[in-house]
Amino acid sequence: MTIFSTIRRAGIAVLACLLALPVLADEPGGLVTGSFGDQPLELTVAPELSGATIIGNYADASLLAAQMEGDQGPVNLELTINGELPSPGEMALTITFARDMGRNWTGDQDSLTLTLEEFTPGDGIVALKGTLTGQVSGGPSSETRPVTFSFDTRLEELD
Repeated sequence: MTIFSTIRRAGIAVLACLLALPVLADEPGGLVTGSFGDQPLELTVAPELSGATIIGNYADASLLAAQMEGDQGPVNLELTINGELPSPGEMALTITFARDMGRNWTGDQDSLTLTLEEFTPGDGIVALKGTLTGQVSGGPSSETRPVTFSFDTRLEELD
């Protein structure tokens, strides 16, 4: 075997991996990044627990994202959005800190502002991208804290 045949074989494997990248980009998943009060959070969307439905101009989406590592321990974020596109009127956000019981925080359309950049179906996947800002209430002392989250996700389109 010559050095050229080895390089050629390695090149074919690299090319195959590069060609697979667009396919991976179309898989369900994504990230939610932002802050809860002054605490930064980066959460990974759980594709098996997230999905979206679009019927005409009506949209319904739910995503669950988690951060397992860090000072806060396991953190879950659940976001639901529904209503007429391009500006769905209803939303709910729940943030749960697993280490401290009672540290659940919630907000809805009365305390949060949703800016959607994308809510587009295609080939069984719904691209959902936007920003959520406002305040959530809860925790052990029934406090209010500011939140800002950006999300860039691909959700499985549900029937």
